[in-house]
Amino acid sequence: MPDKKEAEAKRILIAMIVVGILILIFDYFFIKFIPEPPPHIGDGTIKAEQKKEEKEEGIPTLMLGTTREKQEVSEKLTYDFGSFSLDVTPKGGRIVRFIDKKFGFDLITDIERKLNVFPLEIYTGDPSIDQQLNFGVYKIKKEGNKLLMIYEEKDLKLIKELEFKDFYFVLRINSNIGKRLYVLVGTYPYEKSFYTHEGPVIGIGDSILRIDIDEIQGKQSYEGDIFFAGEESRYFFKGLKGKIAKVIIDKISYSEAGEEKYTTFTYVSYTEPLILYMGAKYYSRLREVNLGDLLDYGMLKIFVKPLFLFMYWVFEYTGSWIVSIVFLTLILRIIFFPLNYKSTTSMMKFQELAPKMEKLRKKYKNDPVKLQQEMMKLYSEAGVNPMSGCLPILVQIPIFFALYKVLIITVDLKLSGLLWIPSLADKDPFYLLPVIMGLTMILQQKLMPSPDPKQNLIMYISAVAFTFLFASFPSGLVLYWTVNNILSIAQNYLIKNVILKRKKH
Repeated sequence: MPDKKEAEAKRILIAMIVVGILILIFDYFFIKFIPEPPPHIGDGTIKAEQKKEEKEEGIPTLMLGTTREKQEVSEKLTYDFGSFSLDVTPKGGRIVRFIDKKFGFDLITDIERKLNVFPLEIYTGDPSIDQQLNFGVYKIKKEGNKLLMIYEEKDLKLIKELEFKDFYFVLRINSNIGKRLYVLVGTYPYEKSFYTHEGPVIGIGDSILRIDIDEIQGKQSYEGDIFFAGEESRYFFKGLKGKIAKVIIDKISYSEAGEEKYTTFTYVSYTEPLILYMGAKYYSRLREVNLGDLLDYGMLKIFVKPLFLFMYWVFEYTGSWIVSIVFLTLILRIIFFPLNYKSTTSMMKFQELAPKMEKLRKKYKNDPVKLQQEMMKLYSEAGVNPMSGCLPILVQIPIFFALYKVLIITVDLKLSGLLWIPSLADKDPFYLLPVIMGLTMILQQKLMPSPDPKQNLIMYISAVAFTFLFASFPSGLVLYWTVNNILSIAQNYLIKNVILKRKKH
């Protein structure tokens, strides 16, 4: 009958495997169901006021359910600016297509086209004026790196100017309208979210407020020290940055395949020129306009952000995310070498003690109390700790989770492939890398087996389970775990066949 200490060690080992799996899916549910707290700045008071807008005058409305949906886009003018291509319609001076050519992604969504609601629409809260501004005909002309959209009708005049600056635009609006103007950003870009935030995002003071669509009730406004606002998805963002007095988020319903769905549209008040950013959340771009924290680092930002910045630094110097992942893995193995050394030597001592442990089990099979005492005495004399093997796993869990988060928010990985894998941001289309990872886990266990056959069986089963679990994960994460296993095998060989042998001699 096994002693209580060993049984406890087995239970903890199984628990650690379960915890490891649960940690991997933790982020799914945390992001999906637990919103971030409202931003608190300086003195602890909330600087952003959130309120319903149903009864306030001068609040923009999309004018859905009237003639909007029938106002089809009949004419489009195409312009290229650097790595962007956009279509602008003279009717309303609106952006009806916006391609980030580097990633081949259109930030104008099917919902916007279906509802005929597009970015750069201008609102005053007066339906008669808004009707003219958004469905009247603009004169559009390009002058160098500037795109001018001019509307003149009787006493009403409005000019939208987009000045291109490498990877963003500066938006300027001039008008003779004596009302507060709101610029429509649109709705969030549609893509597979992988359980990251999608919807409205606002920068207020020192905080980033990510708003769950389910939290929005009708139309709500936000006021305060706002420096950017817009709509985001996993990899893309469209919004405005600058001095913003007010942001309005409008939740609307629409029908798709007979099912009622919801989305949000964001309006930003305009008082002075603003930066219009539409495109991938490419860190090198965001950093230039002080939007680095637009990346969704999640609830464990304290771990995720430093890890991301380190990996991005390696990537910028080497030009390869594969090198960045391998280099990170190597650094971590070096840092945790003392823990792995202690774990490996402890496991080897347990293997040496296996015959004595088996004798004790047979001798005291009817006296569990005495068996436990003798086992503890044996452990003490040999200088081993049954729990020492769990420590390296415990330490790696937060690092693994942080890396998982880094890899699912880094749009650069979409452009990085590995042999048969077109993108490290997506799963292996042939599932070869997860299988290789599983084989390295099995090999690792064979080279460093536990004295207890049952524990070995548990580890083999966990290797198979992890293979299936990782099959749908980003390939970059599977690559990290595979390289980590290979380095662990090499490290164990070094400890057993080089370091310990030298000590004996």
